[in-house]
Amino acid sequence: MSEIRILIVVKDAETASAYVDAVTESGATCDVAHSFQEMSALATDRVYNGIVVDILTLVRCSKEEKVIAYEIINLFPVLRVKWEPRHKKIKLTPLEQSFSPDTDSALRFFIQTRCKAFPARSLRKEKRKLVNLNLLYCRDNRFLDGEACKSFTINISPTGVFLHTMEEFRVGETIWLRFLEFADQTPVEATVCWSQRWGVTRCVPGAGVKFESLTESQRQDVDRIVNL
Repeated sequence: MSEIRILIVVKDAETASAYVDAVTESGATCDVAHSFQEMSALATDRVYNGIVVDILTLVRCSKEEKVIAYEIINLFPVLRVKWEPRHKKIKLTPLEQSFSPDTDSALRFFIQTRCKAFPARSLRKEKRKLVNLNLLYCRDNRFLDGEACKSFTINISPTGVFLHTMEEFRVGETIWLRFLEFADQTPVEATVCWSQRWGVTRCVPGAGVKFESLTESQRQDVDRIVNL
């Protein structure tokens, strides 16, 4: 059975040590990022099943770091926690308390249920753009009437997109995309690299797909959007 790997984001060293102990006791291995820039670098080079975020580190970071933080947080299961130095205890944020008031139980559930069910992944090394593009997807490149599904992108890179869908896809499955905003409506062949099911975690359900065919016009449209 593969290990569950968690990325902890926390600036303070004492707090980091407490979080590492708690995550390890809950059955996972972990790395620590002391800033959201470091989080981005680690999540690009390594694969993770989830992220534990210290809420004070998030609240006190710069606007630039918040952009990085929320972009990545939307792609992984996330547990937001805070450290109480006076009582030497980890506490849940109000959002997490609505699911479980007990920190130890919540952390174990987060790791053993939400993170275990989430396929470990890394961030793409290519530049990504958070943008919602309207698209149709289909398992047949003929796009027969009634077979295409309406969707939209969550983000796009030069090599692929993360698209919203409630359907479950197999890794390696081929689907076809048609972007409404593109001048060239030729169906784009794409391979499913990972799929996030609805209801398993609080992440956006969808599929990460890699472009297998782009016309020159479509490639220009992708590059223009990514570099806006």
